[in-house]
Amino acid sequence: MATAFLWGYYGFGNFGDEIMFRACVDLLKELDFGTIYTPLPNGKRSMGVTSVGRFSPKLVSLLRRSQISMAGGGGLFQDVTSFRSILYYYYLSRMSLLMKKPLIFFGNSIGPVRRSVSKRLVHEVVTHKNVTFIARDPVSYRYVRVLGGNAWLGTDPSILYLMNNETEERKENKAVFFLKKPLDVSFVLKNLRDHGIEDFVLLSAFSKDCQYLPPLRTGGNVLEEIKSSSIVITERFHPALVAACFEIPFVIVDCQKARRFFRRYTKEDFFFSKRDPLEISLKVSTVLKKRLSLKEKLKKDAVEMKEFLKDTLRRW
Repeated sequence: MATAFLWGYYGFGNFGDEIMFRACVDLLKELDFGTIYTPLPNGKRSMGVTSVGRFSPKLVSLLRRSQISMAGGGGLFQDVTSFRSILYYYYLSRMSLLMKKPLIFFGNSIGPVRRSVSKRLVHEVVTHKNVTFIARDPVSYRYVRVLGGNAWLGTDPSILYLMNNETEERKENKAVFFLKKPLDVSFVLKNLRDHGIEDFVLLSAFSKDCQYLPPLRTGGNVLEEIKSSSIVITERFHPALVAACFEIPFVIVDCQKARRFFRRYTKEDFFFSKRDPLEISLKVSTVLKKRLSLKEKLKKDAVEMKEFLKDTLRRW
């Protein structure tokens, strides 16, 4: 059986990164990768992979043992949140290429990249002959192509995991919120009540997001709460993607990452809102009346991305 080195922003409890992690692990196992090495915080165990600390000296030896190196989803090459993170992912990329490993970016995005040194690092990686960049969104795809890299337009890896978790959930008259910071949602709640929605749940997709905002109650399992909801109101991308996959109405609040992704699937923008309580309230009324059907398009692209990965691996 083959061995893979899988890496990303995993193990920090961020909702989107964790479902991308699950999707990539499941896919690699399906493709007969019997051993999967993954850098995780403090080398903690997860998903049946062989984990190693993110800064462990063992990283190099595990890379050497692997047949492929794969970055599994997410915006790893960006320097807005941290310049150190782009240096870390550059290091993993560079070590993979120095060891002559095929390097696959599977459903990743690029940017924002603001520093000139960051742009040089990204250019060096994505234009290497051993790199295949399967982009999550058209902007990232065009960026890599313009640089001269080997790019293919895919989608978000988490869709593959969601496709295998299409259990029927009992819908509740419930709205779930994902907010980065506290927000006066009284207008929004009044409008939701007018639509017969009386249960309001606050969930966090990132560990540093807002986790307490009365009268919203704290929710449980994020995925199950979304699947059983009547509407999702989110400042984060992946909760909206989950809602789209299960055809649940959603309002996206001030999220450029989501705009980059969804503009490929629809020209409609009625589900986008500024971070203004009154505008969010108005958008709630719109999305509850005007449904958006993207599920089949998302599934189609995810299946095609999976098949492209299979073909790429066969060529190697």
